[in-house]
Amino acid sequence: MRRPFATVRASVLAGTSFVLLLTACKGKEPPPDSTGTSASLPGKLSKPLGEYSGDEFYEFVQKLKWGGGAEKERKCKGEPACDGPNPSKKTLVRVDAVNDQDSLTASASGPNGVVAVRAINKGDLQEDRYGFKAEKKLEYYLIVLPGDAQNGRWQLEELDTTPGSRRHSTVGSGKFQGCNHPYQPGRVNRANFYTCSDSHMSDSVQKSGLMMFAPPTDPIWVECGQGCCIAD
Repeated sequence: MRRPFATVRASVLAGTSFVLLLTACKGKEPPPDSTGTSASLPGKLSKPLGEYSGDEFYEFVQKLKWGGGAEKERKCKGEPACDGPNPSKKTLVRVDAVNDQDSLTASASGPNGVVAVRAINKGDLQEDRYGFKAEKKLEYYLIVLPGDAQNGRWQLEELDTTPGSRRHSTVGSGKFQGCNHPYQPGRVNRANFYTCSDSHMSDSVQKSGLMMFAPPTDPIWVECGQGCCIAD
């Protein structure tokens, strides 16, 4: 038996409306990251960090893809010119984030942690807050570890990249704090030096002029599942 034309037309319209509604809802969801998917944590360690040899840890971090970073002048230490309200000397540090890892959280870090940020001192003096040394053979890696219900922990690992004598050691630790900011698509940086209150300057609308005013002792900042997080 043939169905009445009006009934068929109503069914088609209802189906079309459902598809349009579903498409519209999906279109309002922000992309988790400009470089990949939120479910991916390529920096997750498969075993405790202490069980990695120097060569194993070097190979692991070399295989990661890095980007979204920034270079900042930082307060130095070791010389009188580094101190005072207007120090005449600073050092330059570069930080980069692991690509495809915007949804990083302490709870998702697993028991062994996740490599989140790479830092390299490109200047001539040791950095003050985290102790980044000005040695070309050294690289530093911020690793996020589980913590309490509110915050995780971070551990800073120094890696000597010298072929034949590679080694790594822990040189710092602290609280990995979420800033609880809304997602911002199209960031210029996914790793930088900011406080939570100043991290709005990382949005792509804010260009280099505003981004250079962050104090040289701000913590490491990285995009994460809570909008952004800092290594306090």
